[in-house]
Amino acid sequence: MKYLICLILGICMVMSVCTAGCVFLPQDQPDLSGNYDEQIEFAHKLVLSIDNQITDLGDSLFAAAEYQSDFAADSPEVIASLSDLYVDNPGSSSIYRINADNVVVAAVPESAAPRIGYHIPALDFDPHNLSSPAYMGLYHRENTGETRVSILVPIYTGNGTYDGLLCLILDPKTKTFVSPSRPELPREGFTVMILDENGNVLYSDETKHIGQNAIQLANVSGQDETVAVLERMISTTNGTASYSTYSFGSMKYVTLAVAWDTLETRIGPLTFVVGKKTSEQQLVPRPSSSTDKTLEEFARAAYLYAVKNGKDAAVAAFNDPESLFVTQEYTITAVDINGTILANAMLPGDVGVNLITDTDANGVPTVKTLVQRAKQGGGYAMYLYPDHMQNEEIKVKLSYVMPVDDTWFIVAGNYTDNKAKYVDPLLRNTMIEYTRQVAQYAAINGKDAAITALNTPHGQFYREDIRLVATDSNGTVFARPFNPELIGTNLQNVTDIYGVSLGRDLTVMANSGGGMIYQYYPNRYTNENEMTLIYVLPVDNTWFLSSGITMTACP
Repeated sequence: MKYLICLILGICMVMSVCTAGCVFLPQDQPDLSGNYDEQIEFAHKLVLSIDNQITDLGDSLFAAAEYQSDFAADSPEVIASLSDLYVDNPGSSSIYRINADNVVVAAVPESAAPRIGYHIPALDFDPHNLSSPAYMGLYHRENTGETRVSILVPIYTGNGTYDGLLCLILDPKTKTFVSPSRPELPREGFTVMILDENGNVLYSDETKHIGQNAIQLANVSGQDETVAVLERMISTTNGTASYSTYSFGSMKYVTLAVAWDTLETRIGPLTFVVGKKTSEQQLVPRPSSSTDKTLEEFARAAYLYAVKNGKDAAVAAFNDPESLFVTQEYTITAVDINGTILANAMLPGDVGVNLITDTDANGVPTVKTLVQRAKQGGGYAMYLYPDHMQNEEIKVKLSYVMPVDDTWFIVAGNYTDNKAKYVDPLLRNTMIEYTRQVAQYAAINGKDAAITALNTPHGQFYREDIRLVATDSNGTVFARPFNPELIGTNLQNVTDIYGVSLGRDLTVMANSGGGMIYQYYPNRYTNENEMTLIYVLPVDNTWFLSSGITMTACP
């Protein structure tokens, strides 16, 4: 329960240059004022679009806080109010009611219930003397390595007595802050970052950067000029600048021309920074050797080398860009079972970094997917990832995982011919909200009523654009409104085109708290296999929901 302290205390992190993702390095730059027009336009567009979203979120939180002030903190009315907030805010991962004695007394969803009863010893602000009506900060969950955004709203009774807090946790993997506008921005060559008033990264296109403090990192690195630029970003309403960043992951210098704009909110000012790459210098040479092995054969060769020579020798070989395990077709990556990168010759800056929370552009976990596949004995996994041989172009990456023992595994991957598909964030949020509505209905009316409602042809939960399935913890389908003939089928025995058990993947995801995953499903009209983005939500420990959007329908 230690991480709950961090949840309320805000930022609780150990910063280091090596885990920062990037450090800003100023250089003498030419006058790039003529290159700022697009960045200025996009930054302003983000502010205008997200203003409505942040305003709606704030309105819903304050309305809930006012409503809850009329009830005891642990009353059914408060729990129902928290449930409504959870359903209506797809970017939230959990919501808590904390009483005036700093004790968690109510929580949603079901997976957050174990926090109930926990006493929070202190707060880092005085709820009686808030300088703003709400407080926003970051918390670092030590047991998972996740960093999320917390929003705290005080609750007062009718006579003005402080009665506790409403705490909403935003999951950055859902891209909440940029959902309406990110698709309007070019994906190649542009970066988006959101800073709070202290310089903390609340959002980045690379989720592993979220939670870092950009100013602290530059300060620790002795980059005084960069500190001044970053401080100017969060202290001025808008502006432009150019600087170089050093990416520890891809080991290259990238020069950015950036513009920023500011959005004033009830939880403090948010600075939106849009950057455009103007040049880059690759420091890691691209591999020159080639192989005629298949993906699985290449992974097996690396596995046999590790078994024969031991972990230390294998990791050293996999980190050597001149070894046989780094080719134009494939590169071997070694990962420990907790998600820390042990070897990656093409991304040496990631070595030693735990990337268990890293996700792709659709919110699907990358390293976590590999870890789960390794725990299942290995096999294929899929996600979106930049192709370092093709100027960082985002593609569909197919990886083959082989566990060496129960402490680490190896991964070989290549890129498919399928074009990367980005699900409309609004449609993805609609899918999340829709699935949560069904779970809420089940919590209120019971499991049997929910199953009946789901299986009613063209009933209240039927949708053509999102297909929803209810499955028990053993993988057996008991609600499937669009294919009722499959009710009673056990999905553990159904595999996709790569031999991966559909039911096993969904069950594993549900048991880990839910989230996003890709699977190949046959189209119900053409019977052709299609890549599908699926949201998994456990209802309780006996059954879960999964809803899907077909990727071929995305632009």
